[in-house]
Amino acid sequence: MAYRINQAHLETVLNSINSTLGQRSKAWECDEAGRPLKANVGTYVLDYAYGGVCLAQITNPGGGERNVTQRGTKRETYNAMRAFLAGVAAAQS
Repeated sequence: MAYRINQAHLETVLNSINSTLGQRSKAWECDEAGRPLKANVGTYVLDYAYGGVCLAQITNPGGGERNVTQRGTKRETYNAMRAFLAGVAAAQS
């Protein structure tokens, strides 16, 4: 029987993707009060909308993103992110 994929599973793979590609783990740089100043371009993030989730990458300092995977269930996105990470690892070796 398959186990349930939750946000923690997605974030673990997300951290691996950002680490492997040398990107920052935080999507935004914040000031001392915790207010966001600018987005970290190149960082991969999880984008939740319409009851689904996808892997996205920040593309400009204002926070614009591009989808890397299709929006789907947590399990579908988890599997797509694992495949993406495997592809990155294969390309680096």
